[in-house]
Amino acid sequence: MRRLTQGIYMKICGLFLIISACSRSLPAAAHEHGDSATEIQMGPSTLTVNTSIASLIFVLLVVVVLILHLRTKKTVLTKMTGMMAAMAIAMVSSLAVGTIAGIVLEKLFLSTVIGVTFGMSVGYLSGGFLHLLASLDGMLAGLMGGMMGAMLGVMVISDYPTLSIVFMDVVLAVSMLLLYKLLDAEENLPVDTSVSQLEA
Repeated sequence: MRRLTQGIYMKICGLFLIISACSRSLPAAAHEHGDSATEIQMGPSTLTVNTSIASLIFVLLVVVVLILHLRTKKTVLTKMTGMMAAMAIAMVSSLAVGTIAGIVLEKLFLSTVIGVTFGMSVGYLSGGFLHLLASLDGMLAGLMGGMMGAMLGVMVISDYPTLSIVFMDVVLAVSMLLLYKLLDAEENLPVDTSVSQLEA
């Protein structure tokens, strides 16, 4: 089961990164400044909207895979590792969703509500079956990530919004891959291994 989940996660990350790298129109179309001061853009470009949809699907898939993987490890994880895992999943995913909402909606309040709601929900789901402390840590991390993502999204509307979405997805993929490896490494540790033994 672990190899299957890891294989699926690696394929999802690899596919998304390949699609992002092979998009020829991305560097030229991602910068959406007008050449004249009188040009007014109405809403995000088609490329930005398409990238946002692909990014949302990617974020949801990664979150579901990580939550399921975390759930299978709940009997072998320490309380601290569970807190850190819930915090990482909630913060990075809500940062990405908040950024997308800010870019697409171009409204700070609504994108903040979406990012914070998503982040707190993911944080609760990530830590809910581990411990109440992990759940609370995940919810607070989701709150912070959703707010920061919404602010970032609104700020980059006129300055490379599409590349900002891709960058957030790369950050998400790298962070979640490291978390996945950490959870596997935690499972392979002896039960009586202490923190002092790990540091030695």
